[in-house]
Amino acid sequence: MKISEIISIYSEKLTGISPTPRLDVEVLISHILKFDDKIKLILSHDNEMSDNDFLEFENMFNKRLKSVPVAYIINNKEFMGHDFYVDENVLIPRPDTEIIVEDVIDTIFDKYNNAEELNVMDMCVGSGAILLSIASSMSDYSSDFFYRCKFVGVDISKGALNVSNINLERILGNISNYGNIQLLESDLFKSPEFDNMHDMFDIIVSNPPYIPEADIQTLSPDVKDYEPILALSGGNDGMNFYKEIILESSKYLKNNGLLFFESGHDQADEIKSFMKTNGFVDIYLKKDLQGFNRLVCGKLRK
Repeated sequence: MKISEIISIYSEKLTGISPTPRLDVEVLISHILKFDDKIKLILSHDNEMSDNDFLEFENMFNKRLKSVPVAYIINNKEFMGHDFYVDENVLIPRPDTEIIVEDVIDTIFDKYNNAEELNVMDMCVGSGAILLSIASSMSDYSSDFFYRCKFVGVDISKGALNVSNINLERILGNISNYGNIQLLESDLFKSPEFDNMHDMFDIIVSNPPYIPEADIQTLSPDVKDYEPILALSGGNDGMNFYKEIILESSKYLKNNGLLFFESGHDQADEIKSFMKTNGFVDIYLKKDLQGFNRLVCGKLRK
């Protein structure tokens, strides 16, 4: 069967199950045929797919028919120009989160460019998408500056940390062995290792679980049935992790240290208010492409 015919027939089969049926089919085909851009796929439309490749495609497609996310099927998600390994141990990185990463990077270049050291923590690190994108940007900018930085990623999930370790080598390669990136298993700040981290961090960034428990079942099947509940549920009102991180971070941030959050689409004002009453100043918000306040950042004043 020609590739163009496969795209047409299988996109139709996926209609009503996926909001992006044709794109999903094209991504699966491109993954199997190792096409790294859409031009190669377009130029191959009249080519026949081999029996072995077609069998692999059908196996993957049948998973998508059951609403398994494409990123889990191909174990890959592009984020900030990098290909991250993902599986069902971690939340799939979203484009909205790039706003947080970009703001952290801009802040580092603006405020910390000449710093003798820079310590950054990602609380609820998951796949490592946020932390490793920041670290990669520092490395691309200046190896000397990168080696003056320390990066700490924290997660309660062993499975998530395994994924982060895979991405550490994938994104940073040989420099991942330098020793300035630490991945730590901990329920937020509860690990004894935090006893030695008081007043240590210039920046803490977090995309914590923030979906209210009652809303979990209203999510699309590819989210609620496959993405880890541990990375989704933020308690009754979705604010549990925000509040605990805000309260505990004051022990580990330096004076004038910055706390960055990704916010749920309607939670930014409540996060801002809680930060304001717990020692944070100069708080600002930034909107995502849909117009929702997605980023909240404040400075800790001790």
